Parts: sequence; structure tokens; C-alpha cells
Amino acid sequence: MTHPPADPARPFTTLPRRAGAAPDVVGPAPHAQRSQIAPVMIQEELWSRMRALPYTYMAPTLVSVSHARALHLAEGIGSAPPERFQRGREFAHLHPHHDGSLHLSVPDSVMEQVVDARWGVPHPVQDALLVFGPRDRDELEIVWFLVQESFGWVSAT
Repeated sequence: MTHPPADPARPFTTLPRRAGAAPDVVGPAPHAQRSQIAPVMIQEELWSRMRALPYTYMAPTLVSVSHARALHLAEGIGSAPPERFQRGREFAHLHPHHDGSLHLSVPDSVMEQVVDARWGVPHPVQDALLVFGPRDRDELEIVWFLVQESFGWVSAT
């Protein structure tokens, strides 16, 4: 199952409902997933795709736990206002292997759809979305689609 990135001005209209019960989540510090952890190889596939996004660079997270892997949008790319980012130019970070979830910067309309379809929950303090880690390859495609939505939103001109 693959999904093309959506137009940032018109978010996707169909997001399949996530199967099963929601995982256990703790937070706000850290805001993390504690059950239904994504297999490490799926997490690594997701990270491989994330770090290949154009105009991004990997750097320490400015908002998450020390071992989270973060993506930042390069300066001069897009004209999104600072409030679209989690801090600085950070728009996404993948939590360590024992968690496997990720936080994304997304527009409110996407956040609402993700929460309604049970793919994630809003951060209780920050303006970010916790997306549950993908449990299999089909879920990986959904989560990757959401990462692309985030990237499109922060890199829009």
C-alpha cells in the first residue's frame, strides 16, 4: 500500500483506521509509546526513508529524549512560519528502539484525522503529533505517508 504525498493545502481525505487497541502512552515528559513496539527493522526502514527526504539534515533533537533521531529542515527551504516546527527547524523525530513512535509537526486538520483513525495522539503540552510506531510493513506505509505530510507542510512555500 503506497500513498502519494498530499497537497499541503488539501490534506488526505482517507486514512484507514488503525487495527486493534491503541498502545499504552505515557507523558508528557517523555511523551512515549510503551506497548505494541514497532519491530526494530521496521523502525530502521522508516528512519532510512526519513533521512533521505530532500533539504533535511539529521541533528540532535531539540525537544525529545537524548537518543531520539531528529530531522531538521535546512534554512532557506520553504517559507513556513516558526510555529510549524517543534523547535528551531526540527519537524520530526523518531524515538529510541524501546519506544519506536515518532513526533511530527502537522496541520490541525491532519492531526484530527490521525487521532480519529487511531494512528496517534496529540502531545499534551507541545503542538506536535505522536504517531504510533508501525507494527508491520503495511503500517510502515501509513506512517511514512504521515511523515511526508509533515515534510510537505513545513517545506511549503
